Amino acid sequence: MNNLFKVIFGLTVLALLLLLIPRDSALAFPPAQEETPLIPHTLQGRTNCLSCHAAGVSGAAKVPPSHAGRTNDTCRTCHKTSPTSEIPLVIPTPVARVQATTRDTCVECHTREAGKSPEIVPEWKSSIHSERNVACADCHGGNATADKKEDAHSVKAGYVGKPKTVDVPALCASCHARVESMRQYDLPTDQWAKYLTSTHGEKLAQGDTNVATCFVCHDRHGTKKAQDPSSQVYALNVPGLCASCHSNVELMKPYKIPTNQYQLYAQSVHGIALLQKQNMRAPSCAVCHGTHGAAPPGFEEVANVCGSCHTATQDYYLKSKHASDKAGTPKCVTCHGRYDVGVPSEAMFTGAGERDCTTCHANTTPPAKAIQDLSDQLTASDKMLHDAEAALKRAADSALIVAPEELTLREARTNLITARAAQHTLNLTTVKQRTDKANAAAKKVLAAADKAMNDNILRRQFMAVGLAVLALAVTSLWIVRRELYRQLPPKE
Repeated sequence: MNNLFKVIFGLTVLALLLLLIPRDSALAFPPAQEETPLIPHTLQGRTNCLSCHAAGVSGAAKVPPSHAGRTNDTCRTCHKTSPTSEIPLVIPTPVARVQATTRDTCVECHTREAGKSPEIVPEWKSSIHSERNVACADCHGGNATADKKEDAHSVKAGYVGKPKTVDVPALCASCHARVESMRQYDLPTDQWAKYLTSTHGEKLAQGDTNVATCFVCHDRHGTKKAQDPSSQVYALNVPGLCASCHSNVELMKPYKIPTNQYQLYAQSVHGIALLQKQNMRAPSCAVCHGTHGAAPPGFEEVANVCGSCHTATQDYYLKSKHASDKAGTPKCVTCHGRYDVGVPSEAMFTGAGERDCTTCHANTTPPAKAIQDLSDQLTASDKMLHDAEAALKRAADSALIVAPEELTLREARTNLITARAAQHTLNLTTVKQRTDKANAAAKKVLAAADKAMNDNILRRQFMAVGLAVLALAVTSLWIVRRELYRQLPPKE
């Protein structure tokens, strides 16, 4: 009982003390912390938080001073997405129509009509839609079984006629955004969602009908498979498709967008590989800017875009000081260009071009020594590899078996390629590890090629001596034979 009394008495005293403590006293309870702000947008294509929030780009909340030093990896440990930012898209309802079963009066009528109508029918007949029985009424509504125009175009039959430009993406999405419809064709169903976030989609939502829509890029009524070489969206045709709008000076004038991208791309290492050599692995506009979610990659995002193909180089680059989020740090386009990407070489280390290292690091600056060391290491390894290749070619031209040495040379090339990617770390030790391996393999090839050539010379010398001895023996035998014939008695 005494213990209970003591507990009650202690709690009473504590409560009185708390009441007596001033609100602004240091002993008072601290004010409740503000709730951590939620992420108000979807994270699709927006995983690099600092690319916008480090400097407050486009009105984005700027990272407060208390968050200095924090990276993209830490942002989402505290900040969660808002429920309203992940609202699922409502897929548009397919167009109401009366589908033709035995005959399609739309095709019959538009074949007879004047103007552009007769052109539409053969376009549609050549399309993948025609092949899959997607007919006129599926997009334009109406009754495809009616003989009279007023019945075919009846509002009751769901006729919508020529869809407005702003309605085209949703019209296509009414089928292409449905998993149950596209599953059988193994087609993605996120194209519409991506389009809505693209520059084209955003402009269209603002009422700008000059932008590209599904109808513009996918061959209009003659929609074809992306793998069809005659399709506008076939990989080799994509640069020309984009250029059909983006090289149009008048069309691009309101957006203040340059119109020389295609010209620059066609002369670049990527453009030459795709357009001239028809290397389908080379990137086109869509590979870097996205297809349905097309948007110009921001300067901070370029390393991620390039890294989707140049994965090893990106891994090395992210370990360097250049990968910093600080303003002014170089990205891929700083050294290699954006559309006019050239062939990289060791000359970029010490050259005087507008993208070479000396552009930022003059010869009198501390980094100049490190740049020179990297250049010397790679240049020396490249020369040794070329010497090994030349020696091996001489051996091959002499009809010597060089298959084992060719495998070793391939190993040397691989290590040199890796060293060139590793130079993006700006770490000489990392580069030297690879060039040392390349040099060792090249030396092995050189030694083997020289030995083979020397052995070949020795064999030829022995062969020459052998031939001379053989010739001498034959000559001697001939002389002996002649003398023996002379000593024979004359014939009677």
